[in-house]
Amino acid sequence: MKMIDLSQEIFSGSPVYRGHQPTVIHRLKDVQQLPDGKWTFAINGIFMSDHCGSHTDSFLHMDPSPEAKAIHELPVEMFQGLGVCLDVSAAVPGGFITVEMLEEASEQARVNYGGPVRPRVALLYTGHFGRTFPKPSYGAAHPGLTREATLWLADRGIINIGIDCASVDVEPHKGDEWKPAHSVCRERAILNTENLGNLQELVGKQFWYMGLPLRIVGGTAGPIRAVAILPEEEDLVQWKYLASLS
Repeated sequence: MKMIDLSQEIFSGSPVYRGHQPTVIHRLKDVQQLPDGKWTFAINGIFMSDHCGSHTDSFLHMDPSPEAKAIHELPVEMFQGLGVCLDVSAAVPGGFITVEMLEEASEQARVNYGGPVRPRVALLYTGHFGRTFPKPSYGAAHPGLTREATLWLADRGIINIGIDCASVDVEPHKGDEWKPAHSVCRERAILNTENLGNLQELVGKQFWYMGLPLRIVGGTAGPIRAVAILPEEEDLVQWKYLASLS
């Protein structure tokens, strides 16, 4: 099988969403050889937001209710599953990703949302990561989902929506509703994953997605190492069986 890394690198000064904690990584100790011949260890200190780099939001991020679960409380099964990558690169920076775009991309990718083996994860390729990262413009204008488009995905059994932008919502904000994509994720109890990369390698393909978050107690999100696993021909039967169980 082939694995594709979908994670962004994290470094001092990494692009972050406006208002979020800037990322700082500094060396606390270097490797040194002691007079007795033994070696010390190198250690870094990391200061960053739980939304830094590739990450998945918890329900606590947009829901103030006592029942809202933090990232450490969510079952790991939610962060993996059969995935599809939809080409929505027609969406312009600062513009909406619409239902019509999702329908066209799904048709091109031959996605069967109603079949016995259906995707649970939808990754949206906008091209924004490739055009802008790691420049400051990465955090500026980028496309995002309308409420209707987010509902369209939720209605088709998608439990995790990923995107190669800083947010699943359009930036800068436009329209009457504040953060419509995040709002639908809260209402329908589905995940959203942001700051992905390398999605151009997956367009139109189906794959097994995994993006396991750090188990941060009280986390409003969790940084992830996201990967797509592409099956070989001999893996397909087993994959279809696993997908039917999820």
